[in-house]
Amino acid sequence: MRTFMLAALLAGHGAVMADGVGALGPGDDTDPMPMTGACCLPDGTCEVASRRGCETLGGVYQGPGLDCGSTGCVAAETAPPRRAKAGIKGSVLFFSAIEIRWDAAGGLVQDTFLSVTNDHPNDVRVLMYLINGDPPLAADPVTGERAHPGWNWVDNAFTLTGNQPTYFSTLSGQPAAGGLSPMPVLDPGDPPGRPAGDGSGERVLRGYAVAWAIDVEGAPIRWNHLVGNATVVRYEGGAAWEYSVLTAPVVDEAIGHGEPVGAAGQLDLDGLQYAAPPAELLFNFSATGSIAFSGPKAVSAATDLVLHPIPADLRQETTGPVRTKATFDIWNMNEVKFSGTDHCVTVWDHTALASYGVPNHFLLAHLQTDHGKTRVRGVASVRCDVDADGDGIPEETSVAADLTGVIVRRLTLDGGVDVAATATSATGMGMGAAVIRYDVLGAPPEAHGK
Repeated sequence: MRTFMLAALLAGHGAVMADGVGALGPGDDTDPMPMTGACCLPDGTCEVASRRGCETLGGVYQGPGLDCGSTGCVAAETAPPRRAKAGIKGSVLFFSAIEIRWDAAGGLVQDTFLSVTNDHPNDVRVLMYLINGDPPLAADPVTGERAHPGWNWVDNAFTLTGNQPTYFSTLSGQPAAGGLSPMPVLDPGDPPGRPAGDGSGERVLRGYAVAWAIDVEGAPIRWNHLVGNATVVRYEGGAAWEYSVLTAPVVDEAIGHGEPVGAAGQLDLDGLQYAAPPAELLFNFSATGSIAFSGPKAVSAATDLVLHPIPADLRQETTGPVRTKATFDIWNMNEVKFSGTDHCVTVWDHTALASYGVPNHFLLAHLQTDHGKTRVRGVASVRCDVDADGDGIPEETSVAADLTGVIVRRLTLDGGVDVAATATSATGMGMGAAVIRYDVLGAPPEAHGK
């Protein structure tokens, strides 16, 4: 009986079922057959039904004559989230942790591979910026170290065909799209990279990438079918780790698939056009010095934290780097809360929690339990302002800025006999807002100058 009633509702009143039994509506059997069309049901499926039958089932009638193949029915529970997060499809992707390393002689030690997938049958253009996360560095006449540019970026625009997955090495730019601009163009030289400054003797080039769907003239569009992840491979030592990237879909349902989003040259991540960034981040960590993962082998744990502000000005005439203070609220396993730990972040930062300043509650001796949790947010603070000439007037000021990041857990087994690493994107909380600005190429002028 239930199947019969559903079929009758889908067909509309006056329809005759295959078994010869009529499903009559308010009119008589001489009523004309009502117009039918695609009906999006609450579970995201589609059926052909009359308007009345569709509304009775709680669906949304798409219009007479439309078939299900021409609609994009979305279940209510899978509608685009208003807050950006990892592990979903969307129109903007943030690859928060990119790091290439070489030994002192220039031999490759580590590379990062970025993967972008178009989960849609049509082609799409993608604009990606690779951003150098380290600041400019002057030449050192004592050591002979060359000068290094910093906080600079390079953009790549490439096409993904329908349902195409692709990946590329940030070292070489291969093989995606026949070759993209690799990250070393941001700091070319021999030997490559800059001194890592962590006592390893290695050299490093690092930062993050952000990518979004665009039209043929470079304006942002709705294309909630992009997926991204990053894989960091350390050839020396044999460790590797991977993370799903923070993803922001377009959430304005008035904007159709493939249509422009907002103003060209600007991404408004505010929960109205694109999903908003989280206002705070939450993550668990292993206290530096903990051996809680030990079993047949002794295992010591250390945690690195990668953070960067979501807002950015990527125009040639930029307003400058975004500077903020990451402030932490920390709890140990006994629910004891600690505060006072903070860290200045400009453009991007990758720091071991063991290297944070005083008071450092990430250390086992201070936290007093093997594991803890922390909440972090970006705030304006004079502590992170820059007053280079000491006149009391800062040349660079910090701002409140929403952050995102990746937590990297490094495990050392039996004092270094083996190593392992894991990574995950931080959990977001609350709703923030951010703007990313960039230059739009646009159409070329005609020969007569217009």
